[in-house]
Amino acid sequence: MESHCIKMTEKVEGMPQPLEAEGSPIQQFYQDKCVLITGGTGFLGKVLTEKLLRSCSGVSQIFLIARPKKGKTIHERIDDIFSDPLFAKIPAKARLKVEAIEGDCAVPGLGLSDQDRCLLVSKVHIIIHAAATVRFDERLSIAVDINVRGTREMLDLAREMPGLKAFVHVSTAFANCHLQQIEEKFYPPPTSCENLSQLTQCVQPDLLDQITPQILDKWPNTYVYTKSVAEDLVLRYSKGLPVAVFRPAVVVATNSEPIPGWIDNLYGATGVVVGCGTGVLRTLQCDSSVSAQIVPVDMSCSAIIAATWHVANRSNKDSNQNISKEEPMVPPIFNYVPSAERPITWADFMSLSYTHGLQVPPLQTMWYICLTLHTSWFMNKLFVVLFHFLPAIIIDLIAMLFGKRTNLLKIYKKINKFSDVIAYFGTRTWDFKNTNTQALWQSLEAKDQQLFFFDMSQLDWNKYFYWYTRGVRQYLLKDDLSTVPQAQKRLRRFYWAHQGLKMLFAYFSINIIWSVTSMLLTMT
Repeated sequence: MESHCIKMTEKVEGMPQPLEAEGSPIQQFYQDKCVLITGGTGFLGKVLTEKLLRSCSGVSQIFLIARPKKGKTIHERIDDIFSDPLFAKIPAKARLKVEAIEGDCAVPGLGLSDQDRCLLVSKVHIIIHAAATVRFDERLSIAVDINVRGTREMLDLAREMPGLKAFVHVSTAFANCHLQQIEEKFYPPPTSCENLSQLTQCVQPDLLDQITPQILDKWPNTYVYTKSVAEDLVLRYSKGLPVAVFRPAVVVATNSEPIPGWIDNLYGATGVVVGCGTGVLRTLQCDSSVSAQIVPVDMSCSAIIAATWHVANRSNKDSNQNISKEEPMVPPIFNYVPSAERPITWADFMSLSYTHGLQVPPLQTMWYICLTLHTSWFMNKLFVVLFHFLPAIIIDLIAMLFGKRTNLLKIYKKINKFSDVIAYFGTRTWDFKNTNTQALWQSLEAKDQQLFFFDMSQLDWNKYFYWYTRGVRQYLLKDDLSTVPQAQKRLRRFYWAHQGLKMLFAYFSINIIWSVTSMLLTMT
């Protein structure tokens, strides 16, 4: 296989080089480049692919590593992606540049065939490694396979590529969330990738699940834990490669590109918006004064594209200056967070979601919006029992009497699990530094700043939430905006029902207090 790959590489290198293309520096960099994206079928990967096709039209090809899923082939999955409104502005001709490669970041060799591996080795110039399992409650063994071993496999693949210009590893701003101050630098990991891999391979799955909390130690979940280990892996195994690490905060709906408010997943903060907007989520452990670390996905992708351009230029500059290979460059890290420049508290998050959400309530609203935030674990659990589990049990019992099944209690158990997972991030504050990210923005020419906008300091949160709430309704919940009048009418009925229940609750509470007080007075 190796000799065959070399022959293909020599043929590519021997081809005439194209003339310099017109356009901005970043557009010129991507001219005639071949890009490999992992996680391309995910939320961030879709937006990244669309942005490259639309704003870097000179890109020659985009490879997406994907695997068959839910009975669909990789090509059917790519067809489904392009049927999304997200890609409405991409002409059919440009879509032909996207090619699916069957693979899996969780298996040895990335699950690539010899032929596909040779193809990637010979053609790829840029790797954006965004594949990861982002489930906070993922089993440790699975998180290690995808987030850690998958990163090692990608670095091994990158090392075979003679034409590689840049490799950007997408991490998370919370990889070191056990620290209060997080700078744009590498931190000591909880363990090495070798030790962690050996542990997950040697320990029985059930036992591993039992000891996972002890393994995680200061890290709250398997996602951030494995991301921390993966960052250390990048530091140690990327020597000699043009690498950068991009750390976004919680990635949410688009700000403006290609359409404002587009989103297709329920993770993190968006789950709170949906749960609150549908009237299902009524209590949450969260400190309203803490910053909500959210960033728009389109701005994140623009920053990734700019970081790729930066690391390629940095590598070329250092090569021209004959930097000694015995003193390898430390990969730059870019913290992409709002709190350093445009902070938004959870109080503002809830207020803006409520204000704009009331204008476009979902059609499948189950109750009026009545979310309460609690910093106290005990008070939140009390409210969970009173306003989640108790109503669910009552409704399920009534449904059973009429021969129907609702499984509302099962739904609330899932909601409670989700709430417990995100409570860690809603009750803590971090001092993020983003000097590198700000410097990257300042290094762009005016045209690139316009084409690849990612300056958080200029983000208008009020305008953002106007589109965010509409995007959640239209693209995530699949409620057409034409049904808004019908949904508002439904919400008004829930409002009066909600007020009526509050009055009944107050009436019975007063009666109970009065009865208890009267009893105590009689006894004395």
